[in-house]
Amino acid sequence: MAQPFKAPTGIYQLRRKVPPALRAALGHEYKRSLKTRDPSEAKARFAEEWARSETAFALARAQAGGAEVLTPRDVQQLAARWFRAEIEKVEATGNFAYWLFEGPTVTVDLGDRYDEHTPLMSIREWLEHDPDVDLSGEIAAAIKRTLDQHGIPAPAEGAPTRALLVAAFREHLLQLSDLASRRLEGDWLQKPHVLAHEPLKVEAKRNASKTSSKKLIALFEEYARDKLLTDGNSRGVRKTIDSYRATVEQFIEICGDLPVPAIARETIRDYRVQLAQLPASGSGIRKLTTSQMIAKANAENLPRISEATIRNKLRAISAVLSYGLRLGVVLENPVIAGGIAKAAAKAATNRSAVAKRQKDYTGDELRQIFSSPIYSDTGWSSPRADFGKAWYWLPLLMYYTGARREELAQLAVRDVIKGEDDAWHLSILAAGDDDNGRGVKTVGSRRLIPLHPDLVKLGFAAYVDTLPKAGQLFPFLKICPRGYYGTNFGKRWASYLRETVGLSSSASPAHGFRHTFKTLCRAAGIPEDVHDAITGHAGGASVARGYGVMPLAKMAEQIRRLPSAPLLRVLSSSEAR
Repeated sequence: MAQPFKAPTGIYQLRRKVPPALRAALGHEYKRSLKTRDPSEAKARFAEEWARSETAFALARAQAGGAEVLTPRDVQQLAARWFRAEIEKVEATGNFAYWLFEGPTVTVDLGDRYDEHTPLMSIREWLEHDPDVDLSGEIAAAIKRTLDQHGIPAPAEGAPTRALLVAAFREHLLQLSDLASRRLEGDWLQKPHVLAHEPLKVEAKRNASKTSSKKLIALFEEYARDKLLTDGNSRGVRKTIDSYRATVEQFIEICGDLPVPAIARETIRDYRVQLAQLPASGSGIRKLTTSQMIAKANAENLPRISEATIRNKLRAISAVLSYGLRLGVVLENPVIAGGIAKAAAKAATNRSAVAKRQKDYTGDELRQIFSSPIYSDTGWSSPRADFGKAWYWLPLLMYYTGARREELAQLAVRDVIKGEDDAWHLSILAAGDDDNGRGVKTVGSRRLIPLHPDLVKLGFAAYVDTLPKAGQLFPFLKICPRGYYGTNFGKRWASYLRETVGLSSSASPAHGFRHTFKTLCRAAGIPEDVHDAITGHAGGASVARGYGVMPLAKMAEQIRRLPSAPLLRVLSSSEAR
């Protein structure tokens, strides 16, 4: 019986001899890493990898008999998968130059000397200078690597599919280089145009044999792996996956561990009815089962979860079932097909219209915040949490930049930059460096933000100068288990506003500053595209808005129009530091 093979490196492999008739497609030996040094784990992975190898051998035999195992759409799908994997790597490392060419050296006569500059060009641009550049080696390597990853034999020489693969991978290679060039220039708004992930023909057939027994939790795990591959292994993606997993587990608790095809429209309807009975809060409810929570809510007349929460839970289940629909596991998404999602969204909208709350701070609330002990009492210190100068600077930065709490809390000292014109600005991972567990909500959130002159006058630049250049901007903010620097500050800031300031506001304690910033920008006449660029919002629907980048100088000019924070007492430079 076949067993995992332990390589000299200690990593286990699957190794199979290839019959002579199939060697043109599979090589002399079929070998795949099991990516583990643990023998028990290797045995479990070996069984799955052996099944994949059986499929590869069957496809190779079919191909040897003259059959085409890949459709033209499969070819484009494989090229798109390779593209997404490569752009994810290069965006994670910031090594955009890997996919660029060095262009001709440009010499500039400066009078007393000559200055030479070698620009980086995309492959498409380079081909305009030298159409004979040979890309065949890179294309062939990408095709082989991708086919091997998917257990698909290489098409025979001269086969139509081989020519289709070369053409598809060549075009995706050019697009990858184009996008790398845009990223290097600081453009993170440009989106790639490739096929969304969907099953290949051979994968759909393989999945069809499993649909009758696949359970929702198993489908969710596949969905989670796909989301990490497609959207990247960032904090935000992991947070979404954890939230969706909790929802899926609660769905199973309410509706039972059903095979996915057995989840019908009636199932989703009943699930929504049960959700509406869950309590929003109550002593000890987190330790109870769903049925116990509902019983407690009925007995104690507890407030129920909101329509918006129900809608979000339905969205999570719908996302997983839509993934199953793409894979052919189900014939419809019952959340959408049954109109349940639309009904829940309408209910949430109606409820929101009735109980709409103000999301930004009023002028009186801002004066109350900025005249509170943090800004008025030189001897004030938090009795619960020592966050250092983050107590003073974070609320001010949120007010003057409209940035999200975590975007500011995670900043390193090197992210505060003084330009050639002595103007200061912040870099919100603008260079694409997600180091030390940092991240942003969306790609468009990577940006530069000019600092309002008030911040410099208040001593922010002086504060930065006191810190080690290689450290965090707020060194007393420690990363929480979920990977966020600002979580604990956010909790204590909410308590401070409630208990110390005595503030009663419908605005979110930290995010309220972001809404306030937008309101103040509009009142000050700052153009929408400018304050969208400052806050990292996508902006309007105009196609033209997706071209180019907003100049930092333009943003700096406009942000001066933002009204000053209503500080009743300006701290001395030593206090602000």
